[in-house]
Amino acid sequence: MNHLHAVEAGAPTAGLRIRGLSHRYGLTEVLAGIDLDLAPGETLALIGPSGCGKSTLLHLVAGLLVPSEGTLANGFRRIGCMFQQPRLLPWKSTLDNIALGLKARGEARADRRERAAAMARWLGLTDEDMAKFPHALSGGMQSRVALGRALVVAPDLLLLDEPFSALDVGLKAELYGLLRARVAEVGSAVLMITHDLMEAVRLADRILMMAPGPGRLVRSFTLSQPQAVRSEAWIYRTAGELMEAEEVRLGFGLADARPANGWPAAAGGR
Repeated sequence: MNHLHAVEAGAPTAGLRIRGLSHRYGLTEVLAGIDLDLAPGETLALIGPSGCGKSTLLHLVAGLLVPSEGTLANGFRRIGCMFQQPRLLPWKSTLDNIALGLKARGEARADRRERAAAMARWLGLTDEDMAKFPHALSGGMQSRVALGRALVVAPDLLLLDEPFSALDVGLKAELYGLLRARVAEVGSAVLMITHDLMEAVRLADRILMMAPGPGRLVRSFTLSQPQAVRSEAWIYRTAGELMEAEEVRLGFGLADARPANGWPAAAGGR
């Protein structure tokens, strides 16, 4: 077996191209044979049960891990990340947490604080909020700060690892709207992980279903309706239709066993 890998960060090819990617932790294979493309401006959602390697795949794309096998060519230059937990630096104020990526890029202090303040106000944070430290912020406000930190760098690739899963319905709806508006304005590509099928239908252009043992892609669904014109009725109806797909039902524990002949290869969907 060939255990060589190639990672091409900042490759000249536009977008993200993954071929034959596998990854192991020690002797445990967590991902196998991943082929994936993400075009500039596209939103792609990864769904699947816990333990199927979704977060590992996201960390490989972010450059936090090196794949055991396969090729990963990433032509995106500016990557923003938002995780399930806000992961704010406790010794920094709201404003400095939002400005963290700008500081890492070497922007002058006055410039980055001005941009961070504009982002904070756009997210509904006040001047008083900007001076607070994370322990003084509610969970919802911490999520706003984490979203601002990811968006303020104007990413051409935004990585989302279930950042909205713990939020109430009203705040989710508000952050969904803010996210969609900024992604459309900047033209960002988005690679997102979610357990929420309706969230995937609401935000994504394509949905990839993953299965465990080891993690692999088993079904692809393309959503034909543009995000801007998706009604609530269409979102609920489409999510319901996707739940009828065998791979989705198996993945979410709504069927008793995997197919007798094993998981099929990923294929085009609706």
